[in-house]
Amino acid sequence: MTSLFRRFLHKSSVMRLLLVAVGVLLSPFLSSALRAETCGATRYDCAVFYIKHNNLPDAIQALDSELQQSPRNLKALNLLGIALTESGQVEQANLKFRDALAIDEGFYPARKNLAINEFNAHRFHAAAVELQRVLKALPADPIANLYLAEINYQENDFGTAMAHYRKAEAHISTNAVWVVHYARCLIINREIAQARTVLRTLPVGDAEDRFQAGLMLARLGAYSDAADLFGTARKRYRDPYVVGYNQLLMLIRAERYYESIDLFHELVKEGYDCAELYNLVSEAYLKSGDLKRAYDSLRSATKLDPTAEENYVDLAALCLDDEAYDLGLEVLDVGLHYVPNSYRLYVQRGFMLVMRGRMQDAEKQFQLASALAPNKSLPYIALGEVWMQIGEAQKAADLLRTKSQTPGADFLIPYVFAEALIRSGVDAGTPSVEEAIHALERSIELNSKYPHSHAELGKLLLKQGEIDRAIPELNLATKLDPEDSGSFYQLGQAYRKKGEKSKADEMLARVAQLHSPEHEQDLHKELRRLVKQETASSQMETRP
Repeated sequence: MTSLFRRFLHKSSVMRLLLVAVGVLLSPFLSSALRAETCGATRYDCAVFYIKHNNLPDAIQALDSELQQSPRNLKALNLLGIALTESGQVEQANLKFRDALAIDEGFYPARKNLAINEFNAHRFHAAAVELQRVLKALPADPIANLYLAEINYQENDFGTAMAHYRKAEAHISTNAVWVVHYARCLIINREIAQARTVLRTLPVGDAEDRFQAGLMLARLGAYSDAADLFGTARKRYRDPYVVGYNQLLMLIRAERYYESIDLFHELVKEGYDCAELYNLVSEAYLKSGDLKRAYDSLRSATKLDPTAEENYVDLAALCLDDEAYDLGLEVLDVGLHYVPNSYRLYVQRGFMLVMRGRMQDAEKQFQLASALAPNKSLPYIALGEVWMQIGEAQKAADLLRTKSQTPGADFLIPYVFAEALIRSGVDAGTPSVEEAIHALERSIELNSKYPHSHAELGKLLLKQGEIDRAIPELNLATKLDPEDSGSFYQLGQAYRKKGEKSKADEMLARVAQLHSPEHEQDLHKELRRLVKQETASSQMETRP
């Protein structure tokens, strides 16, 4: 049960609803009794007076006396149940509610109060039975609808809960927990605008519930609204830094970058000069086009917390995107000094060296990375690529043969393995060709959208004389990458061998119009993607 739901069960909330259920707080005689400075004209009136002034023993005594004289007085039985409930004698209270219902099963105030007590005792099924009986006779009753909505909410039946909340809207704003629950139902059912309206009814000074509402909206992806709620809670919440961190994160996710930068400076002025805030705001600077300040922020983060790996990872990623490879190597050298066992930093350093053409130095970095994280795919892909670049294709094939069958491997592992086999020399009809074909099929199984896997598979099948199998693969390759002249050329050859001259001529005419990059360039793009994916900092989340 959530902390919000526990707070819903507070005694004052229960008492207020029980009294509202019988109209006690709005009873016209009560004000006149108070003006007369007496408890009331009857024992029942006095009981109401005592309950109003939190004098439960005298209220119970007055109602007991009344019931001795009039044992079938439904209002007295119901009010005695309320007084007993508030004094903690819940089971005795339920007996009084049942006594009233035994006299008149249509006396719905007692049935609602019995249902509320069952609800608060977590006997939700029993509560729902009583509430449904109320709604059968009084379908618009707000109290019955509200408690049924809460039961549906706890059962994750958000659509049904929302329908009941709608019929109790006039009461929802009296309890912040109901506001949050109703809003969540609305958001789940894609009624975002109405959810915003409901959340605006949260009391301005209620920092706790505004904070909880912000967390809820953040988890549901309503980042901008979450940022606004965190903003209104920050000054009053028990931990202003946590709210400020969450607000900054939400503003960035909502792409409100300039506001997030202003908030960052405000937080720093308040004394929160933290590395993680500098890391966060670097994204805001980067997305708003201020690359220099993004660099500077991450440099500040590394100085404030030299042992935090993610700061070096993110700074190196910026260098990689900006093709500032020498600066990236300097950053990674510093990072590895403070975090010497970082798999991610070695991977990044190796890729920087590849981009600098220093293959042998890159090889050492990828070997260190694979030793630190033997279950990761990227170091082996990178090593295979390096060895092929320096003419050791067979060495790459031997390394990747086992790795290509590893569960969870990236699609590039079997693709690079097949490339290594092809470069080491394969002849039609040999086991090596079959091995390469199976590797490419495995790559396609893992990622059917990578055009070069289809292109290389089609090329090998064509070499094997399997024209009918080759054509669909080559056709798909041309659709996935319509700028790759190699796929069109191979497809033209396949059509020519099949005797379909017009299609062959069409493909070869297409070749003459294209000038596509080498596969190695495309592989570099995929490696860059994989490096960024593998070395990205852990996704930052809101703080509870």
